[in-house]
Amino acid sequence: MKTKLLLGILFLTTICCSNPQPSNKSSSLPHHQGKIKITGAFALYPLAQQWISDYQKLNPNIEFDLQAIGSGNGLIEVLNRETDIAMISSQIPAEHDTTLWSTPVARLAVVPIISKKNPYLHKILKVGIKKDDLITLFLNQNKRTWGGIYGKSSEHPVNVYVRNDKSGATDVLANYLWANPADIVGIKVTGEIKMIESVKSDPLALGYCNLVYTYDLNNNKFFDEFCILPIDLNQNGVIDKREDFYHDFAKIQRAMVLGKYPCVLDRNLFIVTLGKPKTKEVVDFLKWVLTDGQKVVPQMGYIELRNSEIRYNLYYLLN
Repeated sequence: MKTKLLLGILFLTTICCSNPQPSNKSSSLPHHQGKIKITGAFALYPLAQQWISDYQKLNPNIEFDLQAIGSGNGLIEVLNRETDIAMISSQIPAEHDTTLWSTPVARLAVVPIISKKNPYLHKILKVGIKKDDLITLFLNQNKRTWGGIYGKSSEHPVNVYVRNDKSGATDVLANYLWANPADIVGIKVTGEIKMIESVKSDPLALGYCNLVYTYDLNNNKFFDEFCILPIDLNQNGVIDKREDFYHDFAKIQRAMVLGKYPCVLDRNLFIVTLGKPKTKEVVDFLKWVLTDGQKVVPQMGYIELRNSEIRYNLYYLLN
C-alpha cells in the first residue's frame, strides 16, 4: 500500500512540476458536427459566456449553443447525450466516475443573501447570522421571525427561497448545513436570476446565490437592493474584524482564498463530457479554456485554480 501511494505521489509530482507540451493529437480526431452545445450550471454561465466570446474572436467559424439550466439538469443532459459539455457546480456523483470525463476550471462560492429593505438590516450587517440559525431557517418548516433571531419582538417571518432546478448551489448549501438538498424548505424559484429578483422584491427574504451574481463587474460595485448576509463564523454574536470582509468584493475573494470563508461553500466548478472529449473542436476549445482562457477567470469574479491543478488536467486532456 505504501509503495503504491509513493508511486502515485511521484507520478503526480512529475506531471505537476512539468509543463505538458502542446499536442497535435486533436488534429487526428473527427470534426464536430454542428454547434458545440454547453448546458448546466448558472454558476459557470457568465464565465462560459466570456470564454465563448473570446474564443470566437480567434475561431469565428466555431459556433456554440450555451444554456443555463441548472447543474443537475446539465448532468442529466450529458448522460443522455443531449449536450456536448455540461457545466457542473457541485460534486459529481461517485456512480458516474467511470462514465464521465471532467476537469475543474475555476472556483466560486455560494453566499446567503437578503433584501436591503429588511427592517433589521443595520443589526444584521453588524452581528451577522450564526450557522445554527441558518440550519434552523433553511431546514425547519416551523417559521422563525427576523425579530426572534435578532432579539426584538416582532412578527416579521423569515421568507426562505430555494432553487428547484437541480442547482449545484443548493447542493453546496445543503452540504454546509449538514443536510440533503431535499431537506431545504421554502418558496421555490427556478434559476439564479429568479432567486435574486425574489429576494430583491421581498424585504423579509432569505435566499442564496453564487458570488458573481452579487457584483456588477462593469461598474465595480455590488448590485443594489440586495446584499450578502454575513456569516458569524465563530458564533460569538458579532462580525469580528477577521470576519468583516463582506462589503468589499476583493476582500471577500481574498478571504475565500485564505480559507476565512467556509471552504464547504467555496467549491470547484467543472466542465464535464460523456467520456473523454472525442472531436477536434471540443478538445481544442477545452485546451484553450485550460490555458489562455484562465486569464479571464479572476477578471470575471471567479477564483483561479492552482497552476499545478490546471497542468494536471491539461495533461489528461491531451494524452
